[in-house]
Amino acid sequence: MNRSAVSPAAGAPPLVVRAPAKVNFGLRVLGRRADGYHRIRTRLATIALWDELRFEPGGRGARLRSVGEAGGDPIPGGRENLVLRAAEALESAVGRPLPGVSILLRKRIPAGRGLGGGSSDAAAALTGLNRLFRLGRSRAELHRTAAAIGMDVPFFLYGGAALAGGRGDAVFPLAEPRGAAPPQPLVLLLPRFGISTAAAYRGLDPASSGRGPEPDPGRRPAAPVGRIADLRGRPDFVGGPSFPSSPDGFRNDLERSAVLESTALGREIGEMRRALLTSGALASAMSGSGSAVYGVFGDPAAAEEAARRLDGREWRALATRTVSRSELLRGAASDGGRS
Repeated sequence: MNRSAVSPAAGAPPLVVRAPAKVNFGLRVLGRRADGYHRIRTRLATIALWDELRFEPGGRGARLRSVGEAGGDPIPGGRENLVLRAAEALESAVGRPLPGVSILLRKRIPAGRGLGGGSSDAAAALTGLNRLFRLGRSRAELHRTAAAIGMDVPFFLYGGAALAGGRGDAVFPLAEPRGAAPPQPLVLLLPRFGISTAAAYRGLDPASSGRGPEPDPGRRPAAPVGRIADLRGRPDFVGGPSFPSSPDGFRNDLERSAVLESTALGREIGEMRRALLTSGALASAMSGSGSAVYGVFGDPAAAEEAARRLDGREWRALATRTVSRSELLRGAASDGGRS
């Protein structure tokens, strides 16, 4: 590994990295940890809804500009933005200042909707800067840096389908079939309102989320990646790695949060789920901490028709699909790209 090479080649072209959104195919909250976070068990899948980051070397420090926000809560500026926090964390991990870089973030994933846009952007920043400046950081090293930024960030270093546990930083990518993994058609309903992740977890009834605090996890580094065989004996992965086989397998415990149950937000989440099921969805649930709701459809034509019927009512409707890890690897980054 070449630790001394921390600058791009002279005249290096811009680097463009795509950052996918995700959905949660089931999310169980197992209890509160001693550090205040919650233990979870979830199945994650990347989907065909993308942000895009364009890195251009030059100048001093990391500068960020965000354009094209697709609704949702305002994107934080300055050092509150996860992209700039990722750049700072990577610089700290390398142990020296990085060369200057201008980052253009094209936002298409709405914030505050449980789709992981900010976390995906942070992971894309880690991988993009690692490549641009030839840092030679391994994925395991990037994973440790990602885990310090946010609980969903490590997953986006792998993409495809995965199980996640702990506070979301223990990631177990699921094996994909040889060749192209068949995509799963989905419809997303994106309401006008967002839900704060922190507020959603605070609103959980402690008596209904696991068995109370676990022992202090200390300062052990997060496990970078596991194999399916490693799941034996892990109580937070009961149920195995398969795609949920029944509607209950898509259950999202965060729908029980007081943030939803005690407000009109909860009624709207329920209305979105019913609208999707009435339109032919095989299953429907809220993604992450919300407020986006997805429906799983049997074929792309049915998903497209349902999105057409549901769009423009109380919600924006979007037909999409899951994206495999192999597809992400084929099209994750390119030199040049659109300005």
